[in-house]
Amino acid sequence: MVAKIWNILIGWGRALKILITPVNIQELSKKRLEVCGGCEAAKESKALEFINGSAEYIKVIYCTECKCPCSQKSLVKKETCPLGKWDFK
Repeated sequence: MVAKIWNILIGWGRALKILITPVNIQELSKKRLEVCGGCEAAKESKALEFINGSAEYIKVIYCTECKCPCSQKSLVKKETCPLGKWDFK
């Protein structure tokens, strides 16, 4: 359970640019998000984003299988797709 919480913190930290995301993780995330974009379990939603004192809605993709936001989860190397679709060779 602690490892899962740690992964969530890493994913959000990288997504919010609080933590540095290594180039290899950026590339892995891009591949993963391409898979998520075409997945039947991925659904689009809106999230409120705060930037420089203003708020606006942005489109986000989340997984209906694991309920995770794809952008954040894809930034953590140890995370996996619940449907096994991130198994790249």
